[in-house]
Amino acid sequence: MRVGSNLIQGFFTLVNFKKLVFKQFKNPPRNTGAVTPERFNRQLEPSSWEVDGFKLVSINQTNPHNIHLVFLHGGAYLLEANTFHRRFLEKLALEYQLGITIIDYPKAPEYTWQTTINLVKKAYLEITDRNPGNHFCILGDSAGGGLALALLQVLRDGGITPFPQKTVLISPWLDLSLSNDRVWEYERIDHLLPVQGLIYAGKIYSGGEDLRNPLLSPIYGDLSNLGEMILFGGTNEVFYPDCLALVDKISCSQGTSIQSVYGQDMFHDWVIFPLKESDQAVKQIVQFILAGTQDA
Repeated sequence: MRVGSNLIQGFFTLVNFKKLVFKQFKNPPRNTGAVTPERFNRQLEPSSWEVDGFKLVSINQTNPHNIHLVFLHGGAYLLEANTFHRRFLEKLALEYQLGITIIDYPKAPEYTWQTTINLVKKAYLEITDRNPGNHFCILGDSAGGGLALALLQVLRDGGITPFPQKTVLISPWLDLSLSNDRVWEYERIDHLLPVQGLIYAGKIYSGGEDLRNPLLSPIYGDLSNLGEMILFGGTNEVFYPDCLALVDKISCSQGTSIQSVYGQDMFHDWVIFPLKESDQAVKQIVQFILAGTQDA
């Protein structure tokens, strides 16, 4: 069922959703099972496997496009993937016949960024080995979007092939230092993300290291030669100012291009919610991925 964004935002305000999110950050639930194979539509032939003890779930690996998405989910590096993530991915796989692997990467507070980056890199290499002849794209939302941009820099610097042909960033968390002065301005209209909670999450995930390290806050890294990207954001989220800054920075970077789509008056991560407004965004994501990828 699709609902309007105004109804969802009204609900967020009514229940003080930011307070609930902050509580989850302080005590992140584990083993929620939202993206286990058993929860996916059986038509997608879901399967689970591991890299260094961390689970990955693949769906629709045999697809007519020979395109495989590597998905990095959001959750402030603390929370596991949720039901909205699963339904969003099912839509991409069922309606648009795309193959997808979800990486259940290491989370804070049990692990810090070094373990996460190393695992995601190793998992990407394993995914490409398991799917020879495919074209690979990275898709990440929120913290997963920031992780996706950090992973691209790692893959480029390591000369790793096949390099992702396309990257989709949905409301990415680009700067864990939250040093953009406009963040606090946008917190007043962001009904999802508590800035104090994000500050806490960033410190835990960083393990006390410099938050401006490009592998923590990829907006500070070298953004050249990262290929084609598309970014979706909302004008009512705290990450909106950094999304604008990323697009500006990439415009001056060689070998990287980016398209940007901003939902007017839309909230954080709106693309993955079952909204009337998100249907068009999903179509844009698929069009971006398919354009030129199959023939590359």
